[in-house]
Amino acid sequence: MSRAEASFHDAWRATERGTDPISNLQRAGFAEFEASGLPSTRVESWKYTALRTLSRRAFRVSGPVGAPTAEIVEGMAIEGLEGPRLVFLNGRLQQALSGSEDLDGLGIYSLSDAVSDGLGAAAEILGQIADPAAHPFAALNQAFLEDGVVITVAPGKTIAKPLYLLFISCPGGDPIAAQPRIVVDAGAQSHLCLVEHYTGIDEPDNLTNAVTEIRGGAGSRVEHYRLQEEPAQAFHIGGLHARLQRDASLDSHNIQVGAALARLDIGVSLEEPGAELRLNGLYTVDGKRHVDNHTRVDHLAPETRSDELYRGIVDDRGRAVFNGKAVVHKDAQRIDAHQSNKNLLLSQQAEVDTKPELEIYADDVKCSHGATVGQLDKNALFYLLSRGIGEEVARKLLTYAFAEVVAARMPLEVVRRRLEKRIAGTLPESDLIREPVGGDR
Repeated sequence: MSRAEASFHDAWRATERGTDPISNLQRAGFAEFEASGLPSTRVESWKYTALRTLSRRAFRVSGPVGAPTAEIVEGMAIEGLEGPRLVFLNGRLQQALSGSEDLDGLGIYSLSDAVSDGLGAAAEILGQIADPAAHPFAALNQAFLEDGVVITVAPGKTIAKPLYLLFISCPGGDPIAAQPRIVVDAGAQSHLCLVEHYTGIDEPDNLTNAVTEIRGGAGSRVEHYRLQEEPAQAFHIGGLHARLQRDASLDSHNIQVGAALARLDIGVSLEEPGAELRLNGLYTVDGKRHVDNHTRVDHLAPETRSDELYRGIVDDRGRAVFNGKAVVHKDAQRIDAHQSNKNLLLSQQAEVDTKPELEIYADDVKCSHGATVGQLDKNALFYLLSRGIGEEVARKLLTYAFAEVVAARMPLEVVRRRLEKRIAGTLPESDLIREPVGGDR
């Protein structure tokens, strides 16, 4: 047993649990984690991602920490993002730093409040979409369910402003493991924009193990953003799991630009005709960082659609892993499933392992997948050099253009602008593209 696993076992034994629904879920989660332990590279889905560094840490279950000032929090937040904001420190909701608005049709409840109310709609979602038997870190999260948020959108309601969830990792002496859970119930014909943002203070080597579960009711639309900007020493494990009913749509934009080790598992089931999924992802890796993205889309019903676009930029001795799988089940006829993963290597030591997969058990389908790993286009580079642009600037302009394909697919301007400025900021002469960033399109 590794130090990390031993610390989780010790934390489990040190906590008393009752007979309420959350305690029962915790027991079920811990039983699954105890049976599986942390995944090793012998597990096929973890073949290219070793957890040696993480497993050597002894983690403390999230506890009280000194709260940053409101000014510090504001400086870390996405500039210009208006709407209700919930702030979490090491996975715990901080009411004093949060700001809510009374938006018609939107319900926001802490996980503890949902428990006291008998869970309500959350009972049909919490632990029911993210399968702890299939995902060891989802099991770990469920075992230590403490805090999080339950979000409900009333049928037929369009929420006028984005809901912003800001997760800040803070140092607390020993490494801390935060286990936040987000539950979303989008009613029929509703519309919600949700932003998850993960960041940190003072380079803690904490673990954030976050799980999001979404149920999209008939005709609902969920626009989802997940921006991972954890400190360079941090560990980040994430899970996004969703079920979509008839004519429901989920647009999920997933950006990974932080953490020493980052992994995101996405699993979406298109359960009824007309359900539609769009996945849009960008990851940047430098130094000795490691980023892993795994996606699985299950087409369970006819006339469902999925479109997946991921791009990666890998520099120095960084390593990126991408595995995207689309499964077209029997009788799921007349479906569209498309997947693309392109990677840009900026150094000789950078490494990418990419594996797009299709499993098709129906015959009336339109499916495609593809993956590329390469370097900057020599013809485009020559063109810029011939126009008097220095080689370093030319290379970074082309890198920016490569990433901009993903950013341009983001409807929420303030998130798109933050990503564009982050990439543009790496340019030695970033004023060359400063004007178009965030400007009119």
